Amino acid sequence: MAKQRITVCLPPVGPDGLKQAIGQAMAPFWYDREDRPHPDWVGEWSYWFVSGAGCLLDVLPGHEDDPRLVRYDDWTEPPDDLPPSRCHGGPRGILDLGAARAAEARRAAGDWTAYRAFADRHPPALPFHHFEERARAALEPEQVQEAAVAAFCRQPLIQAIRADPALEERFASDPVLRFDEDLETYVARHAAAVLPTPALLTLDGRWVEGGGPDYARVFNACLDGLPADSMVVRVLYHS
Repeated sequence: MAKQRITVCLPPVGPDGLKQAIGQAMAPFWYDREDRPHPDWVGEWSYWFVSGAGCLLDVLPGHEDDPRLVRYDDWTEPPDDLPPSRCHGGPRGILDLGAARAAEARRAAGDWTAYRAFADRHPPALPFHHFEERARAALEPEQVQEAAVAAFCRQPLIQAIRADPALEERFASDPVLRFDEDLETYVARHAAAVLPTPALLTLDGRWVEGGGPDYARVFNACLDGLPADSMVVRVLYHS
């Protein structure tokens, strides 16, 4: 059992009716619902709160004072003092969904370009799984991990990255694998991963679980295709 966030899509609703609307949308997936579809049915949540901490949404410039924006957090105590440009939810048409994607695209492009420039100054390196597979074919199981790590880290590129904590944090522990994509693909994948939460409750009442690039595509397409007056709200639930 754990807490995680879901993005809930709702028909147009004012501030006074928001929590009731969320409750109605979430109700079919409650653990303790009495009218279970079948005996083996298991729900998705036991309780929930309006809360977007860690996955706040951007407000479209010029709409910061719209009263339909959700600025309170039922979970965080004391509640965060949000800047006018950020919120836990609001009408789709006044949420700037492109801002976070664009910022992440710039960051990802910078990381990819910096890594490739740095890697070009060293002999070509191989990803960790290459050494792991080679060690697994030649050694006893208990020896595989240590031998693979040692061989992987002997590569000049990996040595140079590990010698600089800032580079290691930026490029990660297996940079050859991480950046093994062309720039366009790498940037698009990272930009698509910015908005999705672990789950999505669609406007037509479907609970969609996260996982894999297809989920990111479905999530982004869902939000992009919503009517402008539909509400999009971040919710924290206990599963």
